[in-house]
Amino acid sequence: MNSWIPDDELVRRAQQGDAAAFGMIYERYVDDVYRFFYYRLFQRDEAEDLTEATFLKAWHGLKGLRADERLNLKAWLLRIARHLWIDRHRTRREQAPLEAAASRPASEPDPEAALLHTEEREQLSQALAQLPDRLRDVVVYRFIHGLSHREVAELLGLQEGHVRVLQHRALQRLREWLEDQERPRERREQP
Repeated sequence: MNSWIPDDELVRRAQQGDAAAFGMIYERYVDDVYRFFYYRLFQRDEAEDLTEATFLKAWHGLKGLRADERLNLKAWLLRIARHLWIDRHRTRREQAPLEAAASRPASEPDPEAALLHTEEREQLSQALAQLPDRLRDVVVYRFIHGLSHREVAELLGLQEGHVRVLQHRALQRLREWLEDQERPRERREQP
């Protein structure tokens, strides 16, 4: 029987050299780290490479991590991912092509629903690309990764109230951008 093991216990075991415990950490959080990179790059291969690099850095940094009941392992891993992203961004200074967002496979079996879903994702990707990095980070952490305001604040080194303000600004800008995109479509569809 394989019962759920708390993060702090997995960290303690991994710090003692238990590779299986680190494997459980990997399985638990790999999707979160992958999504962190994917929603910035929209390129699977590079997101996979950076996810691998994140867990490699985590393995090496595990010895210095304090394993107690307050440990937020997901936030710690996303902090490592964020630092890798910043390093990559500094060295490459390139934007992810928005066309890549449209080429992502849809999960719906119905072709019409798949097309609509793909168009919505492309529109959302374009809207996110319009946001400054800090606002985009808040939206991605809050709504894609499901982190609390407190966790986002800790991750970005901000006050919790400031994260709330940034989230409000980001959502307002996204709403305005999406409304601006909708207006020309409404005019074209009028008889």
